[in-house]
Formats: sequence, C-alpha cells, structure tokens
Amino acid sequence: MTSRSASRRSGANHRQSRARHLPGIRRSLTLLGITACAVSVSGCAQIVASSVGDAFGKDDFEAARASELPYASLKFLHGNNTALVVLATLEDEGRIARFESQDRGIIELRDGVLSATSGFTRDIADRHEQSTTGRALARPAWLMADDSRYRVSVSALSPYPRRLERADAASSGSQHQDDVPVMQVHEADAHLRCEAAAPHALPLAELSLQHCTETLAWDDGYTTTNEIWRDATRVWAADMTAWPDGPRFGWEIAKAW
Repeated sequence: MTSRSASRRSGANHRQSRARHLPGIRRSLTLLGITACAVSVSGCAQIVASSVGDAFGKDDFEAARASELPYASLKFLHGNNTALVVLATLEDEGRIARFESQDRGIIELRDGVLSATSGFTRDIADRHEQSTTGRALARPAWLMADDSRYRVSVSALSPYPRRLERADAASSGSQHQDDVPVMQVHEADAHLRCEAAAPHALPLAELSLQHCTETLAWDDGYTTTNEIWRDATRVWAADMTAWPDGPRFGWEIAKAW
C-alpha cells in the first residue's frame, strides 16, 4: 500500500505505504560514527547543543562563534528557534553534507537542500527529485533554469505506527502487541520560479543570489511552497516545508564546504 502525500486529516485517513522495521529505515544515516569534529570533539561539543531539544529550544546562533570555527557550519532554523550546527561528514564529492548535534541529531543536505533528518519529532527519511517522465535529472533541481518542472518524492515515518498483534510463545499463546513503524511516501509536481539575482544577507557575508520559489502540487490536492537562495553553483539558504502539514526547516550557510 502507498500514501501519495500527507494530509491534515487524522492518521487513520492516510493511505499507508509499505511497512518497514526501524533498523532498515535510514541506511544513509548509519555512517555517522566518524565526524570531522573528531579532530576536536570538545570544541564541537561547546558549539553544538547537548541534545536536539536543547538546540532548538532557543536562539543559539552566534555569528562570531561561526566565524572563529575552522569547520563548515550552518545557521539552522526549526520552528522559531535557531542553532549553530557544524559539518560532520561529506560524501559524493561534497554533494552530500551531514551536520550533527552532540547526541547524533542529524541534518543531511544533498546538493545544498535538505534530504533527510534524524532525531526530530517528525523526520524526513529521504527526499529526491526526478523528471516529469520519471527519469534522473541531468543536474540538481535547485540549480535548474527558471520555470523548470519536475517530480518530488518524500519518504517519512508515519506518526501513527501500525499496531500488530502476535502470539507470545513464552506466555502460552497469549497475544502481544507491537508498534511497527510505517513508511509513507509523499509525491508532488514541482514548479521552480526564480527572480533576478539581488544582494542577500547571510550570517557571515552578503552575496548576490537568486531568490527561487518551489511550488509543490501534492498528489492529494494540497499545495506548499519552499524558498531557496542560490548562485550558479550552490544553494546558500532555504526555507522548506517537508510535506503538507509536515515539519518546516530553514538554514543559511555560515561557512561553506
């Protein structure tokens, strides 16, 4: 079974996709044991909050600290709260960058745009884009020309796990209930519109960037919009809603990688 997109109705109204057990969900996030911060763990610990909850319970970003650090970093926004997060790992020649809090809260950017999270109340397991005909894109969607169209697919764990009953052999056939995580897949048609480049303030610099709006027409009829600020080679800032009624995340590059 599949769910084409999230809605504001109760979880009972979601069409659920294939069920998967938790250990197999975030395979792309299992390689985070070794981080760039290992060079100076104590230094990173001073910058990154002790827990995801602490990191996003207040304004914890200071431009001076970001400037002093030898690591790439982001000003990360979740809800009305901000934090300074530091680069943990790079993969695929820098296309995939992961930022990590001290307790392993994870923010993954692919081609400069949020593609996965871990450690938040509602996480993104994976986001990817393809052409309107289902083919791989020749270049990242975020760097395509104005008026480009493509498809977006977002995978996420449902906040309403499936409860299964099974026989408990140790108790002579009595029933035992398990909450089984269920993966939902949300899909949309995307339309990217971009304005002419203009000065845009970042935490440590001001650059000439294009402001682009991504409009997502989800398969269940809902519409959301995301905003990015880019130059010809990378996304420097963004404000995104993962899916209708889903979590909203924003970030600005303090120091690039």
